Amino acid sequence: MLFLGWPPGRPTGSGTIDPMSSPCPAPFAATLRTSHQVPAWLCLCLALAAPQAAGAAGQGALQLRSSLTLGQGGVPDRPQLAAELPPRSTQGAPNETAKQVATPWARLLLSASELAASNRAADAGIQAAEGLSQQAWASAWMPRADASASASRRRQQINDTVVNTPATALSLSATLPLWRAAEQAQARAQAAQVTQAEWQARTSRTNLARDLSIAYLTAIEAAEQRRLTLAQQDLLQEQFRINDRRLQAGAGTILDVLETRTRIDQRHAALQDLDTRLATQALTLERISSQRVVLPAGFRDGLGQAVPSAVPSLEEALLLAPSRHPPLRDALAQIASATAIDQARTAERWQPTVDAVASTSLVREVPQLDGFSQRQTTKERAIGVQLNWALFTGGAQEGRTREAAALLIQAQARRDEAQAQVETSLRDAYQTLSQARQVIALQSQVEQTATATHDALRKAFVAGMRTNLDLLNAQEQIYTARQSLVTARINALAAQVNILALLDQLDAEHIAPLLALFDTAPLASRPPPLNSLAEPTP
Repeated sequence: MLFLGWPPGRPTGSGTIDPMSSPCPAPFAATLRTSHQVPAWLCLCLALAAPQAAGAAGQGALQLRSSLTLGQGGVPDRPQLAAELPPRSTQGAPNETAKQVATPWARLLLSASELAASNRAADAGIQAAEGLSQQAWASAWMPRADASASASRRRQQINDTVVNTPATALSLSATLPLWRAAEQAQARAQAAQVTQAEWQARTSRTNLARDLSIAYLTAIEAAEQRRLTLAQQDLLQEQFRINDRRLQAGAGTILDVLETRTRIDQRHAALQDLDTRLATQALTLERISSQRVVLPAGFRDGLGQAVPSAVPSLEEALLLAPSRHPPLRDALAQIASATAIDQARTAERWQPTVDAVASTSLVREVPQLDGFSQRQTTKERAIGVQLNWALFTGGAQEGRTREAAALLIQAQARRDEAQAQVETSLRDAYQTLSQARQVIALQSQVEQTATATHDALRKAFVAGMRTNLDLLNAQEQIYTARQSLVTARINALAAQVNILALLDQLDAEHIAPLLALFDTAPLASRPPPLNSLAEPTP
């Protein structure tokens, strides 16, 4: 007679065999695939045969490897990912899910650059600055021509005499700036403000791209941590089944079962937290990119733990920063604008304006007196040079000059701060990148050591020389090392993102060396990795 071990609460068709409540002893519960309850007489027969087959059958039950999900009274099922719920998931359509592809990082950057509201606002700011610059340039250099026309009727009464005089007038005037030092300086200031607006737009785009990239990397980390947590939970479920069968066979204790169940509950709580993080990052990516986002499954398998480099050396980055860092270039453009404004205010105070003027006019009047009228036509032409000089403005010009000088000092202080900030940020980012690479190497060694320790403890556990808690702790050390390794890889990638953002190079072209690290499969369709830790056999 063949007896198979049976996990507690295993559903069989529409019926359920529960060794804790059924009269059939747990070690001899047969696997029956039927739609009816197991007959009581069969359980009674198995109970009578228990004394003869308990030894062999008990060992067979303990050695049986079960990969089925526990039902009632067993381990809680795997929680559902929040990001898989509608509208992002494809529940009920597995074929459609399999055809989905995760949204690439480069596509998100391109979409955010084109559709983000902050970028559109920055572009509008550039156009407004260009309009003001065009106005200032025209006022300083371009001639101006004006035409006017009027028609009037004048009525005069002298004693008893009434004189009606209808009149029409046409005039044309032109002004050519010969010397307008203040307006010319103002035009240079407006041109510098156009450059400043362009770099401010680059700053906005860079900050948006950095926020999107950090959110994407955070989603990658959460997805990979979730995958590791699911693998650890599967391993704990297997250990739970073993401990439960050992308890039913009299070879284990209830403490082993409770310890394993506690670890499973902890993993369940960790999964809930990771699900929340994934949902939050998905919303962030959709808000920034203005498109629907399919989260990736994590890192791609088979590429090792090394992180490729997409950034120049520190020395090259420091040389590129003065010409590429948007806030620093913004500060330099502000200095140019403030210098030109200061020159304009000084010119307004001390220098006159000289213009060439020309005008021509035609006036026709027809006085009407006692029924008689006579047309009169007057033509005028004038050409000359006009000079304007502000002699006294009540202190207004002095105040404008002081304001311009203060703005220049402010712009110079901003430049110094931006220069120090970019140098410090670059050095810090490269230091973070170096430390992350060192942590990757160290955690790889820790993982290897923890795996070897687990193998030794597993053999000792099978031999009865180690406890279940020792085995659980060894498993925990392996997955802790793997999770720390994932975090270190994300830190290395985030450091490179910060470096590229500081150099205004955070785009699809410069992140291309990093894209091979990420899986193109969507998060919902990727199964957890196969456990590299074999199930111990007590």
